[in-house]
Parts: sequence; structure tokens; C-alpha cells
Amino acid sequence: MAPPTLFRRLVAAQTIGAFALVLVFGGLFYAERNRTVARLTAQRWAPALRAAAGYGAAVSTAPAATEVRVSDVRPAGAIPSSRWAPRIVMLRSTLREAGVPAESVAFTRGVPHAVTWIEVAGPDGRTRWLGLQDDVVESYVFRRLLLALVLGLAIVSAASWTLARRLTRPLEALRRRIESHDAGAAPAATDAGEPTLEIAAIEAAWLALADRLARQERERSLLLAGVSHDLRSPLARIRMAAELLPGTPDVAARRGTIVRNVDAADRLVASFLEYVRASELPLTATVDVAAVARRLMETRDEPAGALALDAPASLDVPRAHELLLERLLANLVDNAMRHGQPPVLLRLSADGGDALLDVEDHGPGIAPEAQARLTQAFARGDASRGTPGTGLGLAVVQQIVRRMGGTLSFERVAGAPCVRVRLPLR
Repeated sequence: MAPPTLFRRLVAAQTIGAFALVLVFGGLFYAERNRTVARLTAQRWAPALRAAAGYGAAVSTAPAATEVRVSDVRPAGAIPSSRWAPRIVMLRSTLREAGVPAESVAFTRGVPHAVTWIEVAGPDGRTRWLGLQDDVVESYVFRRLLLALVLGLAIVSAASWTLARRLTRPLEALRRRIESHDAGAAPAATDAGEPTLEIAAIEAAWLALADRLARQERERSLLLAGVSHDLRSPLARIRMAAELLPGTPDVAARRGTIVRNVDAADRLVASFLEYVRASELPLTATVDVAAVARRLMETRDEPAGALALDAPASLDVPRAHELLLERLLANLVDNAMRHGQPPVLLRLSADGGDALLDVEDHGPGIAPEAQARLTQAFARGDASRGTPGTGLGLAVVQQIVRRMGGTLSFERVAGAPCVRVRLPLR
């Protein structure tokens, strides 16, 4: 599962914080309101309850309560209330202050009002349950309060969403620029058109790093290209000198050894130049990769049935270079033919907005722990140590794929190892 984005974390943090505050203040308001209403209700009930309990009526300026019901036991169906609920505590406390020794409280549902039953000890020591068909608090206050809390939370969440989006949009723009390696694009800006101080500092640091890395890459490419080019001249002279040696049998064997080593060195130099070219050739054309694959198949001299192509009539890839796509396919096929087992299948297809370039073989494949390492320059698997090669094939492929904004992965299709390249078609 992908890690949460900064935008989601900001929205979640602000929403949770707002919910906690609304819950706390809403709970405090609800409890305090219940206490206040319970106190007023108890003052209104006290005269009637005193009279019903046998203590005599007390003088009260509050409006009279409804008729009091009397029961020697708790009525059937009456639900006891918690003694520690804020409204019950206030109700009992106020009644006691008014001379009504209230103990327990219970409720029975009724229409239009519930009946509140209060356990009261009379002057004769007998305990009676006195009921009034009157609510301690209004029936729908909690629903209205809950609705207000939900609406308040929705408003806070919408404001949090807007604020988080405004804060993270410049970061998202900067991330896209970094992913596209486009240091020359316009700076990431907020909705107001100006980047924040923090974003500007991050962007300046990235631009400095990108410039330093680009300079180092140019210097490395120039060095590698220069050395490779200069090496070809002495290699050509060595080959020519070997060809001019006498054709005697003992000299011929040594001449063959010299030529084979010169060819190996020349292939290594060619790989260096391909590695440099993979980072330098411009990606400005739209290339039909299916046509490139068919030309590649025509130039290869493989045994019958060892190599096959499955491709549509055309498959155009934008922001590409024909030579780079040709080298990408050639390296993948070479790697499969050299380290895998035939038959090898080169399959091209479109998957939504991407082009899929799959090379399947019937070899053992690449171990998962070695996949990342083998895409680095000069890295070779243990099983390839005795096989001729430069260790640059997959490194060149990885460099080309990265420049074109694609991905390189190692998968299994119907049990067979498959190297898959995914390139964007947009």
C-alpha cells in the first residue's frame, strides 16, 4: 500500500483536531445545559413532590408541575438512570435543597412526554416512587445538537481540505518538475502566483543540485566518450598489425587470439559509447517501435524458432529517439539470448496509456534480490561470470527507460521470466 500523501495527512490531522474540539465543547455544552435545565425543572417540581411525599407544600414562585403519580414500588418498565449523569446529579441536589430527599430516578416512555419517576423517602420512613409526566430536558435537544456538530465538522473539513490543497499544490508542482527532470520550467507557485518562502528555498536547493549533477554528468560523458574514442585508434592499429603477420601455422594461432581480444575490447568500447549516447541523444521524435522491432528481427541471424516477434502493425511512442529504442530492444533480446533459454519472444502491445515491451525466455530468470543491482553499470550476475559481456546491457536499458519516463520491471508471464518495459504513450 502506498504511503499517505502530505495532503491527506494535513486534512486528516486538521479534521481529527477539529472533531476533537467540537466533541469536547459540544459535550461540555450539552452537559452544562442539562444541568441548568434539570435545576430549573427541579425547582418547578419541588412543591408538588413535597406535597405528594407528605412534607407539605412549600412556597414557590415557579410554575406548578403536572399531576404527581404515586407508586409504592418502581413501576414496571421504568428504566433506572445513572446516579452520576450530570442532569440526575443536579436534579437530586436541587430537590434535596428544596426539602425533597430524592434518591433514585427512573424513566418510562410515554406520549407525548416520558414519565420521570423519583424515589423519595417520606416523613414516615416509607419510600415512594413519585412520577411526573414531564421531561427533565427537551426530547430532541440531543438530535439538534448532533446535527449542529455534524454540520460544524463538515464546514471545518471543507475548510481544511481547501487549506491543505493550497499548501500542498506548490509541493506537488515541484515534485512533477523534479520527476520530469525539467529544471527550466516555471517555478512552482501558489494560487496567488508566488511560491512560499519554504518552497522557494527547496526549489533553489534542487536547482543547484540539478545543475551540479548535470555538470558532473556532462563531464563524465565527455571523459568516457573521449577515452572510448581514443581507444579505438590503437585497437584498429593492433588489428591491422595482426592481420599483417605471416600466415605460418604457429603465427596464425597467436594472430587469432590477438584478433579475438581486439574484438572484445572493441565491443567494450562500443558499449561505453552506447551508455554515453543513451543520456545524450534528444527525445524529440515520435517513433514507431513496432517498425523498429521488425527491422531488428531482420538484422539478427538466429536459428529457426529461437526468436519470435509479436507486435501490432504500428505502435507510436512520443518523446523518443529511434536509435535509443533500437538499442533498448537489442539489449533486451541480447540479454535473453545470452543468459536465458530459447525460444525468446519479443512482444509489443498497448495497455491503456502505456506501451508494453516484453521479452520472454525460458531460462531461470533473475533472482528478485539481484534485479536492482543488475540495472547498474558493470554489474553482472553470478551465473554470467563465464559468459562474454560488458555488464552495461541492462544499465543502458534502464537509462533509456528512465529518460523516457517509463519503468523497467522483471516479472513472470505464464511461468516464464519476462523483462517488461512500460513507456508512456502520452
